[in-house]
This record gives sequence, C-alpha cells and structure tokens, in this order.
Amino acid sequence: MVDARSVRPPVPSIYAIGDVTNRVNLTPVASARPAFVATVFDGKKTPVDHDLIPSAVFTQPEFGTVGLSEEDARGQAAVEIYATSFKPMQSGFAGRMDRVMMKLVVNAETRQVLGCHIVAPGAGEMIQLAGIAIKMGATKEDFDRVCAVHPTMSEELVTMKTPVRMA
Repeated sequence: MVDARSVRPPVPSIYAIGDVTNRVNLTPVASARPAFVATVFDGKKTPVDHDLIPSAVFTQPEFGTVGLSEEDARGQAAVEIYATSFKPMQSGFAGRMDRVMMKLVVNAETRQVLGCHIVAPGAGEMIQLAGIAIKMGATKEDFDRVCAVHPTMSEELVTMKTPVRMA
C-alpha cells in the first residue's frame, strides 16, 4: 500500500516510489506510480499489493520464482514438494545437455500451491503465468486439472503427480 512512510521522506515536497522505499526491489514494483498519484495527488488511498510478486533472473538458464521457498513454507505449515529435473525435447533434438528444474511447494493440508520455482530457458515467461494461478489461490489439484500442452517444458507444472518429499 502506498502510505506516508513510503512516499513522504523528510523533505515534504519530495516523494519516492520504487526501490528507495525498500519493500520489493524489482523494476515492475516501481510501476505502481498510478497508485502513488491517486494517493498523494488525488487523495484516494490506493493499495499496492506487494504479496506474491513473480520475479525472474535473466541468466543462462533463466530462473523464475513466485511465492514461498520450500524452507519458508516449512516454517508455516506441513508441505509437500513436487519437483522434476529433465532434459527438454528441444535440447535433446539439438544435441545439447541443457536441463530444466521445476518445483511446486504445496501446503499439505489446504493443498494450496505456496510457491513455484523454475530454472529453464523461458523461466521468466512461465513464472509470470504460474504467478497468476498462485495469486488466485490455486491448489495442486487445480494445477492437475489443466490439460498439458505437449511438447512444452511448462507441461511439467501440471503433470507432477507424486511429491518428492514432505516436510
């Protein structure tokens, strides 16, 4: 939420949004400027939701994440971990040894997916879409009901059926 602490530094005529507020230091979070304008200049308190923001690291391979890590989730509830590591078809056909890793962190009792983590080419694109489902409160069974698009790397998110560990 845009509040006085985040937009009113010690100099009353200077405001700040984005990384300098030290909330979630990601470029898209700074794009909450419409909420800033509505709150500060229009007098309409406009919340910015800083929960469950997908993020990606554009390395080779990419890394995408949204939600809780396995370790953080374990501190809140009993969890089931669904994970896979595989050589995608496109790498195999090209004779490359690239591998993909995907993980879903699931609350064992409520079945809600608490986190998703992907290391793969295109992980940024995949995590954005997984973030929508997780933000909506999707359960593992919601993921399981989605028909897989074959042959894609992302189909693994809906075909992992057995937890690799429980904590």
